[in-house]
Amino acid sequence: MAVRTSRTNLATKWTIYLLLIVVPMFVSLIAKRGLRCAAQPGSKFTPRRSFSFTSKTWNKGYKHDFLPSGAVVASGSNAGVEETAYDISVAYSPKKREPLGSFRRQNREPSPAMKSPTGEDNLFVSKALEDGSVAIGVADGVGGWAEAGYDSSAISRELCNFLQKRFEESSSNSGLSAKGLLQDAFKDVIGSEKVEIGGTTACLGILTPDYKLKVANLGDSWCGVFRDYELVNETQFQTHNFNTPFQLAKIPQHIVKQAELQNRRYIIDSPNDADVYTWDLKKGDLILFATDGVTDNVVSEDIGRFLKDKFDLNSSISLGDVSQAFVDNVVKVSKDANYPSSFAQELSKLTGLKYLGGKEDDITVILIRVK
Repeated sequence: MAVRTSRTNLATKWTIYLLLIVVPMFVSLIAKRGLRCAAQPGSKFTPRRSFSFTSKTWNKGYKHDFLPSGAVVASGSNAGVEETAYDISVAYSPKKREPLGSFRRQNREPSPAMKSPTGEDNLFVSKALEDGSVAIGVADGVGGWAEAGYDSSAISRELCNFLQKRFEESSSNSGLSAKGLLQDAFKDVIGSEKVEIGGTTACLGILTPDYKLKVANLGDSWCGVFRDYELVNETQFQTHNFNTPFQLAKIPQHIVKQAELQNRRYIIDSPNDADVYTWDLKKGDLILFATDGVTDNVVSEDIGRFLKDKFDLNSSISLGDVSQAFVDNVVKVSKDANYPSSFAQELSKLTGLKYLGGKEDDITVILIRVK
């Protein structure tokens, strides 16, 4: 009986600990993400407001070639290059950021993520190869490093730079795979002095002249193909736990060893862990590459309805106008404290409590139409 009573008391103590310490900490973490528990109206949290950089407001001293948001890419216009079978547009909006890690940064310049037009997200659209192939992709720098005073945008920015460079150095897409491209580009990132530390997701694709899309995805960025505004193909999210995506990481060994001494472990995934897909495309298909700023707020059915409404209302509307309007719409719902975002719905399933609210984040998309 004494043993049973001891176990009962221990269980009771753990229950009290969970209720008084762990649960409030978890709720506090969620509140910081702009969500509120519908069962506790008094716990409402006002999300930080976002603003948009455009090509005109972007700091000119920031050295990184970038397409303006809402731009339509005129691929295949170079002499000797076969015309591509695709129209491509990009759009983005970074979330508002407050300076973090002030102690570490006191003798440093402000983080480039504060000036980046895409925040910690990044994207690339390559020039067309001679056969008309094009590579595109998005990457999302893991924001946790910013809280330690590091530049979380550096690794996603350099990864996109190297992906584009590696692809454009190829003469044709023959023998090229999206995963192979990711492997080579990440080796370049590891050797780059521009990346001190950080982690990033990646979702990239190669569009071929014979109407195929080859995709490699690591983490929780996303690619979906819509045919007649219905989702027909999509990548699957790769996560270790809730809100913990697979990520490519560059972490100095002394930091890794220090963590091991404290019985902690950093998430360090490999390009080999990326899922690969090959999809056949048809004329009129719409393809969307997006970071989790999109998919944490809206689901594929929402995206399909939005595209249908825009193109049905005006068949001659610019692809760039559609991509920009889509981003503007996602930004709007991400700020709505009463919106049932996909992130809030997943959290509700996990906790058994009803959460509401959009999730403010960097939002980056590439929208492609098959001609």
